[in-house]
Amino acid sequence: MDRQTEFVERLSAQIVQWEAEIDRLRYKAENAPDAEKRVYLGKVEGLQQKCKEAQVTLQGIGTEHVDALDDLKKGTEEVLDDVKGDLRDAILKVK
Repeated sequence: MDRQTEFVERLSAQIVQWEAEIDRLRYKAENAPDAEKRVYLGKVEGLQQKCKEAQVTLQGIGTEHVDALDDLKKGTEEVLDDVKGDLRDAILKVK
């Protein structure tokens, strides 16, 4: 398996895990007390948007030439780190 395919597969699996976690957070947010529900749902919506951005970035990697992979990998990892941090923060707040 080449580097590009391996990278895309690894990131795809990560996004699938995030989507599952976002679904769990949405369930918790929807069942939160009314005073907190709106804030939690807002955080979940933000996470979903960032996850979609990561998916778009990932799709771009599949179409890029291998020479551009290192640049794309760096940019993609920055997006993914952002999603990880926001997801971690949301998990801590939506309990």
